[in-house]
Amino acid sequence: MYRFLSLLLVRLLYRFRVYGREHVPASGGCLIACNRVSRLDRRVLRAACPRPLIIAPDREWNVDDLTAALNRGEAVLLFPEGMLTRSGHLLAFGPEVEAILAKANVPVIPACTEGLWGSVLSYRDGRLGRKWPRGWRRHVGVMFGKSLNPSPQPPPLDGEGEQSQSPTFLLGKGVGGLGSELRLAVQELSADLAIKQSDFTPLVHRAFIRNAVRLRNLFKPCIIDNAAGEKILTWGKMFVAAICVTRFLRSRLGLEQNVGVWLPTSLGGALANLAIAFLRKTSVNLNYTAGADAVQSAAKQAGLRTVITSKRFVLRFALDLPEDVQRIYLEDVLAGVTKGRQIRTFLLALFAPAWFIDRVLLGLHRHQPDDVLTIVFSSGSTGEPKGIVLTHRNVGSNVEAAIQTIQILPRDRLLGVLPFFHSFGYTVALWAPLVAGAVAVYYPDPRAAKEVGNLVRKHRATLMLSTATFLRFYIRRCDVEDFRTLRIIICGAEKLPVKLQDEFLAKFGVLPLEGYGCTELSPVVSTNLPDLALGGVTQICNVRGTVGRPIIGVAMQAFTQESREPLPTGVEGVLCGKGPNVMVGYLHQPEKTREAIQNGWYWTGDVGLIQPEGFIKITGRVSRFAKIAGEMVPLEKLEEELHDLIGGGDRVLAVAAVPDEKRGERVVVLYLADLNVELAALLESLGPRGIPNLWVPDVRDCYLVEAMPVLGSGKLDLKRVGELAKELASRK
Repeated sequence: MYRFLSLLLVRLLYRFRVYGREHVPASGGCLIACNRVSRLDRRVLRAACPRPLIIAPDREWNVDDLTAALNRGEAVLLFPEGMLTRSGHLLAFGPEVEAILAKANVPVIPACTEGLWGSVLSYRDGRLGRKWPRGWRRHVGVMFGKSLNPSPQPPPLDGEGEQSQSPTFLLGKGVGGLGSELRLAVQELSADLAIKQSDFTPLVHRAFIRNAVRLRNLFKPCIIDNAAGEKILTWGKMFVAAICVTRFLRSRLGLEQNVGVWLPTSLGGALANLAIAFLRKTSVNLNYTAGADAVQSAAKQAGLRTVITSKRFVLRFALDLPEDVQRIYLEDVLAGVTKGRQIRTFLLALFAPAWFIDRVLLGLHRHQPDDVLTIVFSSGSTGEPKGIVLTHRNVGSNVEAAIQTIQILPRDRLLGVLPFFHSFGYTVALWAPLVAGAVAVYYPDPRAAKEVGNLVRKHRATLMLSTATFLRFYIRRCDVEDFRTLRIIICGAEKLPVKLQDEFLAKFGVLPLEGYGCTELSPVVSTNLPDLALGGVTQICNVRGTVGRPIIGVAMQAFTQESREPLPTGVEGVLCGKGPNVMVGYLHQPEKTREAIQNGWYWTGDVGLIQPEGFIKITGRVSRFAKIAGEMVPLEKLEEELHDLIGGGDRVLAVAAVPDEKRGERVVVLYLADLNVELAALLESLGPRGIPNLWVPDVRDCYLVEAMPVLGSGKLDLKRVGELAKELASRK
């Protein structure tokens, strides 16, 4: 009867789905281990489980009682975290699981819930039970995984068959013991569940419509554009502009699917991307900081016949494409919009319900999660640009997970300086504010430190994305009060040195946090966040030297490089990601796609490990190794050691490998005139730090350069660094 009442309550409150019920044994003892996000977890699990449950209370586990229940053949539900998560992350699992299984030889069933984070009885937004419900009858899912024995043999990651719902871990062999490995199993299961539940994630452009025509939003700021003077558009005006641009483009784009965008981080760039999405077409934001060859390669691969740009912008960044590629200028689009049309469209937003505009006016109900939303081309830092194909499912689920994890609120103001051709700029700076109902403050040049600092202070921005390179500009050129209003500043694209974090904190009073992602994962994977003290509990959310925990619905795991087998906690390997954010594939490159995605896991190429608490530590990159006399030398680690010896946060050198007749390869150092130490002394200091002699570069292989090659995002241009190193070394 109690289970029936729980099921009735859950069905009334939520649109409820259960996956993997068949994995729970019909009889006999079994231990079900689940994540803990809400006070409703117990009722939801009781309703989902096909048999009666004995539920262990939080933090009050009596190992003997639970063992006795398991040995009697009962099903026991345990929340190994021991308490509600304060951040939405999966917390570390306690040692009690190991103690229980030492006395009861029963199967362990990983389980997880999805959709309860953000409910009234969760800690999202910092309050438990003191907030309005987020939506009526939200989608909630529960998944049970296949049973795990204490030490099963994990199947290899061979790419054959359908996506597995069985976590692939070697329980009990990792640094944190069985508890940490079970935690990884639950983490992977949460990614499998997120993939299924992503069918119900609102498409990003439909979420914009819902926010834009909401009465309380119509006259509130939506975008503050500073690309050419300050221009503030309310949600109502943004809706009018987006609909008018959509109408103009509908008759001019015809049947072509892929549409180029040659615009900076600005109102115009946002409108172009919105209109293309409304038309069920695919945007291709071209990299205006790349060379002509890279732009032409991207346009050719995507088959572009039309590019949306502006007359003002092409004067600054010339668009070098064949004459048969049509150019549509936003100035012409906006000039053709009459005052009467603007008024009629605004009245539509004022009086028509969102569902009418969505379904009847725009026909967005026909758009599907697996429609391609955008093609993002890689920087080409290690070769010809690759087109990464991202669907509405990829971007929408990543945007929603980022909003839930970072807790982006309608009252936030996000400063967007990263370009839309950069995957972080596209997902987080463009779509996240439009979906969360927050304000986006745009400026097209992240290197203009004084202007960026002034904008943060003037508009009281609370969130900001950046890179380590840009932080160095801000430290040198911005005033101490410029960044005081920021509650979170997250840096990605390159490693964030701890010393640079300290320098920024000392000057501005704000600690930059390191995150991680890659375009193929839509792109946000993980991030550190400020520590939380809620409900009498302090939850550590920031571990410096790591890139944080995975965001909600994403799993990360280390695999062996050769055989691609999963590795336990704390063991270094190649990091792979899983979740609804994994790209569809590379444009017109099925072989590379099959090589990169196997069994649902995307092979990032980054080397690292997963700590017992779930934090990800990146130690290098597969492509950044030199093979010297048969030994693999990690160039990134060598670079970090040299910068650590120099002190300070500025990047003044880069390490590369060049061919060598005797030893296969040798290490070359490129350095700037800003280097304030003697080269010979610097290299000699590597030995006492434990660096093998084989790794230490010869002082004759160190070359002075005028500037470090960097990409538009501020990330080191590895391709150009390698070319420059070979060019300089060949002159000897």
